[in-house]
Amino acid sequence: MTYTDTAAPPAQPLHGDPSTAPRATKAAPRRDIQALRALAVSFVVVNHAAPDLLPGGYVGVDIFFVISGFLITKHLLGELERTGRIRFGSFYARRAARLLPAALVVSLVSLVTAWIVLPFSRWAGLAQETLAANLYVENWILALKSVDYSAQTESASTVQHYWSLSVEEQFYLVWPVLLVVTFTLARRQRIRRRALLALVLGAAFILSLLLCIYMTLASRNAAYFVTPVRAWEFAAGSLIAVQAMRSRSALPTRHSLAGIAQVLGYALILLSAVGFSERTLFPGYFALIPVVGTVLVIVSGPASPYWSPNALLAARPVQLLGDISYSLYLWHWPMLLLVPAALGRELRPIDMAFLLVGALVLAFTSKKLIEDPGRTSLLRRYGVRRSLVLLLSVMLAMVLLATAMMVAAGAAGNRQQAALDAISGGPCFGAKSLSNAECGDPFGPPALPQVGPDEAPWFTGEECVEASDPIMVSGGARLSTCDFAGSDEASGEAWLVGDSHAEHWKTALYGLARESRWHLQESLVGGCPYVGVRRTEFNGKQSARSSQDACLGWSQAVSDRIVAEKPDLVFVSAFGAREVIDDGSGRDQASQYRDAFAARISTWIDAGVRVYVLRDTPLTLDAIGPDCLAAHASSPRTCSLPSEEAVAADPLAEAALAMDSPMVKVLDLQDQFCPGGRCYSVVGGVHVYFDSNHVTSTYMRSLTPVLAQRFDDANG
Repeated sequence: MTYTDTAAPPAQPLHGDPSTAPRATKAAPRRDIQALRALAVSFVVVNHAAPDLLPGGYVGVDIFFVISGFLITKHLLGELERTGRIRFGSFYARRAARLLPAALVVSLVSLVTAWIVLPFSRWAGLAQETLAANLYVENWILALKSVDYSAQTESASTVQHYWSLSVEEQFYLVWPVLLVVTFTLARRQRIRRRALLALVLGAAFILSLLLCIYMTLASRNAAYFVTPVRAWEFAAGSLIAVQAMRSRSALPTRHSLAGIAQVLGYALILLSAVGFSERTLFPGYFALIPVVGTVLVIVSGPASPYWSPNALLAARPVQLLGDISYSLYLWHWPMLLLVPAALGRELRPIDMAFLLVGALVLAFTSKKLIEDPGRTSLLRRYGVRRSLVLLLSVMLAMVLLATAMMVAAGAAGNRQQAALDAISGGPCFGAKSLSNAECGDPFGPPALPQVGPDEAPWFTGEECVEASDPIMVSGGARLSTCDFAGSDEASGEAWLVGDSHAEHWKTALYGLARESRWHLQESLVGGCPYVGVRRTEFNGKQSARSSQDACLGWSQAVSDRIVAEKPDLVFVSAFGAREVIDDGSGRDQASQYRDAFAARISTWIDAGVRVYVLRDTPLTLDAIGPDCLAAHASSPRTCSLPSEEAVAADPLAEAALAMDSPMVKVLDLQDQFCPGGRCYSVVGGVHVYFDSNHVTSTYMRSLTPVLAQRFDDANG
């Protein structure tokens, strides 16, 4: 969500102060732009609070990017035309005074509240993202996390929505310089300023749009956050500002053509908000729909015929919502995350209604007490330098608080790990409790209340090092070799292959490997099936072509290495229930996996390799993981599900059974997660799940004896 100034008197709401253009005549607020702001923030809030009601509400951010590009360019061009230059110090000081006070207050309150109500496992991540948000690089952090599989299951942070503010600030760093350079070049070369500006900004629009389309196809998740990919939306608004240079008036006056443009513009905006969803390949060329809609509304001007939507949206409640949109955007997201944690339960519809009303009240109060004083009084009272020192001091305090929170998180994690190590040898610890009648209720409260970061399944074992001849995937080495034989001769050569759902078996498999004295090689790539067919969708989202190619290349390289080295046995597992493949036949997933699995594994069998498929673990369905336990610590049975809901079909295990080969075995440990037909979040005092779909390292370690027994049975 981005915000910039309107040419308006001090009572005018958002987005800074027109005094960046000295001696400008203050214009009345444009009600059509205020209406667009109200729509945009409403879309985003509803999308966050109830995504099923407005699945494409995220386009509100795109609306704001266009508005920001139009208004800031209009102000800067006005200053350039009047004075021939831009006072950069004054410009950036006013941006800081306009945006920083409210953003700093919200992030500070959110961080302190999170420290109090959220588990320590969340502290370090929240502190790091709060630092990124207040340094205005949150969008780049999220872009990096979006392509880091191990980070994709992290819970959202209280400042995750600051990514759009980061994009806006980065735009502010570049755009004034671009305008000054273009103006100077036009003056020196005696070129018409408006024509050169249109040419330069048009080129920026086209190049950024092409990059946006390419990046969305290549790496959709990262493309959503990257600034150059979004620059064309600002440029679209800037081109309107250049068009407005021909006249000192606002834009076209009232006539039927303007009304038609407004109707069409709002229709495009609503179409995208209602018709888009997470499955839409966005931003890409689909982002043109809300952007073009916003451009049509702005370029048609504030005047409108009576039948235009502008007439309805000029109502005072809509204008007031536009006034408080910045504060509402800042406050609503941390409230949606922190209020359920403070209440210790999920929000009911009535809770959500009260929360949204509270967010509106808080936004109105924040605007009056923080935004308006910052915009109208801070610089006048303290001057540019003292104001910046004051704001930087608050930012420094934020840095110190976030650092203290990270230190506290590390200390809490060390204490928890020590406590786990102290009790892990007990006869009723973890999965041991399921086979020991003397253990009593195995599904009672956990021995330790929270899941620490050390429970993550992605780690490097002490016996493991990067292979000297690794398999490379997207520039990273994806082959490790682990020596569990020590000084003795290895009893066998084994491999572990698959995605993160193979990786979370590591602690149990390592125990088996130690007992068996194996040399183990592992190649694991999150989200990639090991069959030789394209993965077109993962966990409900379409896969970029580059990701599909990377997965195919990795799986083929692993297969070739296995055939060449002929290990004694290979363990495989995958998140097949959420990885959609496409062999081009149009058949159901079970049939496609059956043939793809047989084609891949047959080459290994021909090389004399025994294959063991670790049946995938149950789905938590976001109902039996650590977030549920945090809300129901005293009644963990609340966080359980019937097996028929949580245990999904594993197409790879079913394909292995269909082969009916003595060289292919399925190791099924579902009864260790769902004994008696019900799946639990706590077993033997241990948290079973690390996040929404991965198992904790501690619970997997407790499964080592069971895995060893099932392995022996399969070979009996």
